[in-house]
Formats: sequence, structure tokens, C-alpha cells
Amino acid sequence: MKRHDRRSAQGPWLLLAAGAFVVATTPAWAGKPPPTTPGPGQHFDCSDGGTTSCATDDSGCVSNTKNHMKCSSAIAKAFAKAVGTVIKCHSKQAQARFKGTDASTADAAEETCEQTGPASAKGKLDAALAKAAPLCDPVQISNAQLEESVLFGNSSLSLDGQNGGIFCDSASQALIGGDETGWVPSSADSLKCEQTVGKMISKLVAASLKCHDKMNTSFFKGKDFDEESCEETNPSQKGALDKYNQQRDKLLALGICPPCLNSQALLDAQSANVLSQLDSANSVAYPCNLGP
Repeated sequence: MKRHDRRSAQGPWLLLAAGAFVVATTPAWAGKPPPTTPGPGQHFDCSDGGTTSCATDDSGCVSNTKNHMKCSSAIAKAFAKAVGTVIKCHSKQAQARFKGTDASTADAAEETCEQTGPASAKGKLDAALAKAAPLCDPVQISNAQLEESVLFGNSSLSLDGQNGGIFCDSASQALIGGDETGWVPSSADSLKCEQTVGKMISKLVAASLKCHDKMNTSFFKGKDFDEESCEETNPSQKGALDKYNQQRDKLLALGICPPCLNSQALLDAQSANVLSQLDSANSVAYPCNLGP
């Protein structure tokens, strides 16, 4: 996606200077509407307004008020923290099981970490949503609560349901147990690899959500923002996916991963799945058709 320079909207004009008329430079888009980003309330993909910085694969709309923008930012940050915390909970569970802790004991500790009580990942997410609520349209809170029920539920889209994609080493033939999918790592190397992949995914989620929020804030202010460059790759190698890929290459060079994670293609599938889910769910934090 190409960037476009933003210039002040001015047509041909005459300036009286030192007794002479001087014709100003005419912009390349003279006679046509100036380039614009999607504006407040419009879809990120420019389907109903905007000609520049169109985020074609991101659902949702630019915030329509400043308070709704602040609410969306708070929701995105809260979910990034929640996902990162749950991944840590799962990592501790896998490590405990690898070291010999029985399934019931490890699962009880994981449940406390993930969603039991105010100090859990879910408890902190609930508190963050309650704090943001005064700034929010009811739809924003309703969307966030629905997404929370999916992530902390029991479906294949839940964080527990997707845990098997990270802890995928089935050589031990021992399931992690509890609500979580996945296997007890078969070796110390396998455990280290899978925990590293979890950290990589956590960082990718946080970075991608930050890019989405920067896009929303920029568009609300009428400023161009290349969300794809921020979220994926760019020449400076500082995109969210760039950083994931750098970590991927370092991990593969160690030669410690189980067969289910031991290739660039397999680890690329992990990142592609994450980014696809985040783009599709972008409308959770940035919904359309909000009230005033």
C-alpha cells in the first residue's frame, strides 16, 4: 500500500507581491477532491469514505467521538494484556506438568491464574472494561464482553482451545489436562521451544493491537497511517511481523523445536493465524454505527 503526502487543500490562487501578480503552484490533484483518510464513523477499508491509508483487511470503523476513541484504546490494551497473561498461565501449566505435577493440581493453578478472582487475567480484564465504561457507547462494552466470553470459553476459538497449537508435541502421549488442549512437552528442549513460541505470539498480539489503535487515532485526526507496514513488514524491519520473524529465525537456529513447530512454514502459519484473527475481530474494539 503506497503512502500519499498530505498537503493543504488549495487551488490556484493569485498573490499580489511587490506590485505583481504571481500564480501559485497547482497541486497535482487540482480539480479533484484532495486525498483523505477514512473519517470518524467510516470503515477502515475506505468502503464508505477516504482515499488514502485504506486498511482493506481490517474490520470496523474509525471512532466517531473522542470518548469512544479513548474507550476503544482502553479495550484494545486490556485484551492485549489479558491474552498475554493467559499465555503465561498456560506456559506455567505446561512446565508444571513436564516436571511431574499431576493434571488436576496443575489445572487448578492454571484456572486461578486465568480466570478465578480479581487478580486473574479475566478479573483484570473485567476491571479494565468497567473502568473504561463511562467513556464508551454501550455497543463497545457489549462487544468486549461477548469477545471475552469467547476467549475464556470452551470453544475451539477460545484461548484454551487454541493452546494445542502451541503445546503441540504429542510424543509424550500425555494430555496437559483440564480445559486446555495440548500435550505435555516430551523434553526440556520441546518445552523451551513451545514456551518461546507462546512469548512470540503474545508479543505479536500486543504489537498488532497497538498498530490498530494507532490507525484509529490517526484516522480520527485525519492523518495518514500505514497500518500494514506497522503490523506486518517494512523496509526498516520494525513491523510487528518483522520482529516475530526475527525471533522465529533465532528459535529455529537453536534446533530445539518438536516436529510440529520445527520449520519456518509451521511458525509462519502461527503468525498468519494470529493476524487473521485480530484483523477479523478489529470491529470488537472499533465498532461501527455508534451513538453520539
